[in-house]
Amino acid sequence: MHAIQVDKIKKRFFVNSRPPLFGLLKENFGKNGKSQDVFYALDDISFEIKKGEWLGVIGHNGAGKTTLLKLVAGLLQPDAGKVTRNGVITYLSGFGIGMLEELTVKENIFMYGAIYGIERETLGKNLNEIIAWAELEKFSETKFKHLSSGMRGRLAFSTTRYLDSEIFLMDEALSAGDASFREKCAKVFEGYRADGKSFMIAAHSFDMIEKFCDRVLWLSKGKVTAFGDTEIVLENYRKAFGIEKKKKDQ
Repeated sequence: MHAIQVDKIKKRFFVNSRPPLFGLLKENFGKNGKSQDVFYALDDISFEIKKGEWLGVIGHNGAGKTTLLKLVAGLLQPDAGKVTRNGVITYLSGFGIGMLEELTVKENIFMYGAIYGIERETLGKNLNEIIAWAELEKFSETKFKHLSSGMRGRLAFSTTRYLDSEIFLMDEALSAGDASFREKCAKVFEGYRADGKSFMIAAHSFDMIEKFCDRVLWLSKGKVTAFGDTEIVLENYRKAFGIEKKKKDQ
């Protein structure tokens, strides 16, 4: 059974700032009927994610990764094609976005959890564990504005561990974390895999994709360049751009 099915989707954006409707139509279509100022962020994209499968999405800036995740999440609607979702979806982009500077660590846990639909009772029962995982026991009453970027990331991720979701969409969510933080996150992801959760991960760094993803979708200028086995697609991507594979620690 599929968690996600994407069938021939297209997404366009008008690149100028003309007035809508009449002005937009007049300025964006010439005498030959061809679009003049339309940018296709995604053009004829099709793929599927099986239940329990992890899919990596790679490509340079502007390739269409974020637009694709937002379409799958339902935050954007395609101009053509169809997205089918079978399960509860959570879209994560930039851990900590939404937390308030003047609230304390404890207060932000409840607010951030509410944003993602985590029950207040669940957060209350696990409050001490959330703070402990984030290594913030001495900072529970500290305002968010006084935390380092590392502390903020740990706090946000620790809270989202209590999300009750079947499909997770991650857009560069862990890009700012240090090695220790990513190692802690990896243990959480191992649990997600064991529980049969489905993931779609867009990232520039391949560390997490190589470790967890079954397949990879390579986007370039809104089109699919390759889609298939993780090792094969990443190897071809590295060859195309002359990127050397990092050596694993002995």
